[in-house]
Amino acid sequence: MKFQKMEQKLPDIIKTLPEPIRAVVEKMETIEEKKMAIYASSVIAGSLMPHVHINYDNKINYPALMLLISYPPASGKGKLAMLVSLVGKIVGEQLADNMSAIKQYRSQLKLAERLIKKGEKVEFPDKPRTPLLLIPANTTSSKLIEQMAENRDEMMALLFETETDAITNIMGTKFGLDNSMIFRKVYHHESISQMRKTNDEHFEITNPKMAIVLTGTHSQIPRLFQSNQDGLLSRFIIVMGDAPLIWKDVNPCEECRPLDEFFNQLASEFYLIYQFFKTRKVEVKLTDYQWTSLNNMGKIWITESNYEGGEYAVSLAKRHANMVARLAMIFTMLRYYKSNDSLSIVYCSDEDYLNAEFLLEQSFQSSMELFKQLPGEQIVGHEILSEFFELLPNEFEAKELAPLAKILDKHPRTLERMLERLVKLKWVLRVKRGKYKKQDVTGLTEESDSNY
Repeated sequence: MKFQKMEQKLPDIIKTLPEPIRAVVEKMETIEEKKMAIYASSVIAGSLMPHVHINYDNKINYPALMLLISYPPASGKGKLAMLVSLVGKIVGEQLADNMSAIKQYRSQLKLAERLIKKGEKVEFPDKPRTPLLLIPANTTSSKLIEQMAENRDEMMALLFETETDAITNIMGTKFGLDNSMIFRKVYHHESISQMRKTNDEHFEITNPKMAIVLTGTHSQIPRLFQSNQDGLLSRFIIVMGDAPLIWKDVNPCEECRPLDEFFNQLASEFYLIYQFFKTRKVEVKLTDYQWTSLNNMGKIWITESNYEGGEYAVSLAKRHANMVARLAMIFTMLRYYKSNDSLSIVYCSDEDYLNAEFLLEQSFQSSMELFKQLPGEQIVGHEILSEFFELLPNEFEAKELAPLAKILDKHPRTLERMLERLVKLKWVLRVKRGKYKKQDVTGLTEESDSNY
């Protein structure tokens, strides 16, 4: 299957998205806004399915994904801030229930204290749990662990933040120093424990589940991922792009509803999804064809990541394959909800699987680009790149690369990536779509290599 860029495939993807993801995306205007919305709304939807799972590599995985959207200022990220209102009805109900429970607890506590003063023997009431879906990014490590303990296995946590600085600022202090470690463990649902002398606190979270949506600018990324050897990077879906240099007509449409009203109304649908999956246990399975496709894709990604970035980049390939299964699970369950199904085992459709695979292919390429920009492991493979360059004719078309795949023992898709890299290095000029011309690299090599 020839690799397609998001812009080419986006219209087909949108047509086949499950509701209500498609409803969210169709409200966006530019291609970049639609692209961001697909990923963000999908991650939000997955956070509402705490007991849905898939067996991946003989381990139970839940539809909990971590997402970083990085674009320049004024590129449309602002609309994503409205997506938090999709869980507004859920959070509003949880806050009201928690306040009511705390109020009742305090009343019972005061009554117990009065009775004890009178000499009566009474038991103090147990402090109620206060589960909460939405967690602010500016949260200390201790509070983060405490809230996940409150949620137990019954509810995921959703960390949604439109300014990456909000999370990196707290991570840069002693109070948020463990947040990176927590995120890394939560991705694989690994046990987290914390014991503090104060109040004899002891929290044990045996099966943590958390989804994350972060947006920000490129300049904020290095504070989130300290280097390309930071294991946190490989756990994130990465969506990157540029701001279009066009002015958008800002005259409001008289017949159109404001987006704020639309998303507030759509919150009722997300509330119903939350209620539907609140206690429902469902296993999603992939077909033999889908597992074969996933394994083949994983092999390609492993080869590309090792070639492009070396040992530390391989984790990007491995975890992106895992993300494909998780995203396919989310799409499958949204259709399951829409049909009001009651089966305990559901197979993913090829359409939903291929959409998930395509979307994660985009993220994998963005992750590799980000990997190259971060400090740490240096890029390898220039000998192979030079050999590939020498084998190219002076002028050629992309379709002529097929014979070179056998000579170099590389997958055709890998050669496509290598060609794109040669274009970025200015070793090859793209004359027009599908047609290329080799350049004189004398004097270019050293300068170009330093940029990659």
